[in-house]
Amino acid sequence: MLMNIDLPDKQPFNKPYIILANGQYPSHPTALNKLHTAGTIICTDGSANKLLENGLAPNVIIGDMDSSTIDQDAFKGLYVKISDQDNTDLDKALEWCKLNSLSPLTVLGASQLREDHTIGNLILLANYSDELDINFVTDYFTITCHHGKRSFTSFKQQLVSILPVEDIQSITTEGLEFPLIDEPFP
Repeated sequence: MLMNIDLPDKQPFNKPYIILANGQYPSHPTALNKLHTAGTIICTDGSANKLLENGLAPNVIIGDMDSSTIDQDAFKGLYVKISDQDNTDLDKALEWCKLNSLSPLTVLGASQLREDHTIGNLILLANYSDELDINFVTDYFTITCHHGKRSFTSFKQQLVSILPVEDIQSITTEGLEFPLIDEPFP
C-alpha cells in the first residue's frame, strides 16, 4: 500500500524531480542533462543499478525490488518496497509522487527496451497527466499529454506529432507547417 511518508531525519526532496524507469538508460545530452541536474532522482527498482553504474546515486528507490541489487541497509536514501504485482514499478513511482505532491515530473528511461513496456508507460503518462505535471524525455523526443486547450512552444522545423488518447471532435493548430483549422480528428 502506498502512503505519504514523513522524513524528519532525511533531506527534503528538491526540484527538479526525475523518475528513472528501467528502460534504456539515457544517452542524449538533453536527457543526460536533466538527470545530472536533478534535485531528486527517483529510481524504479532495477534502474537504480544503471544509475549507480553511471556514477549517480538515487534519492529514492521504489518497486517490488525484484531486479535491484541495492542493499537496503546500506542505501542512504528512501527505499520503498511495494510487493504489489498488479502495477508496474513506474506506476508505483508515479502514484507515490502523486501522494507526496512531487510535481512537475520528468520521466527518463521509459522507452526502448521492450515495445510492450513503452506502450504501457505511454498509457501511464495519459492516465496520470490529469493529476501530475509530467513529461517523458527520451533520446529522441519529449512526450507530453494535454487535455483540452493547450499551447506549447516549439522551434522551426521541430517534429511535432499529435496523437489522440481520448475522443475529440476537432483540432486547431497554429504555427505548424501544416496548420489544422477545426479539423475532424477521429
